[in-house]
Amino acid sequence: MPAFACDKRDDAFSATIMLQQQGGHVTAEIRSNADTAPRGAALAKRRLSIALVLSAVMVSVYFGFMGLFAFDKPLLGTMLAPGLSLCIVLGPLVIITSFLLCLVYVLWANRVFDAGIRELGR
Repeated sequence: MPAFACDKRDDAFSATIMLQQQGGHVTAEIRSNADTAPRGAALAKRRLSIALVLSAVMVSVYFGFMGLFAFDKPLLGTMLAPGLSLCIVLGPLVIITSFLLCLVYVLWANRVFDAGIRELGR
C-alpha cells in the first residue's frame, strides 16, 4: 500500500511517496508558481502588445496598397522610369515589409521574450 507525505518548506512543496510493494521510496519536489505568475502574465501581455502593433502595421500597409489599387489607379500607373510604374515598386515593398516585420518580431522574441521565459524557469 503506497503511503504519501507532503510538507511545505521554504516556499517549495516536498512530497514523498513510499512504495512498500517494491521496497523503495521516491522523493519529488514541486516548486510553487505563485511568485512567477505575475511576471509570466506581464511577459505575455508584452508579447501580445508587440504582436498587435506589428500586425496593425502590416494590415495598414496591405490595405493601404489595396486601397490605392482599388480607388486611385492613375496614381499607381505613374511611370517612374520607362517600364517601371509606382505599382511595380509598391507591390514588392508590401512583401518586403512583411518580411521585415517578421524579422523585427523574431529578433525581439529571441532577445527579450526567450530571456524572460528562461528567467521564469529559475
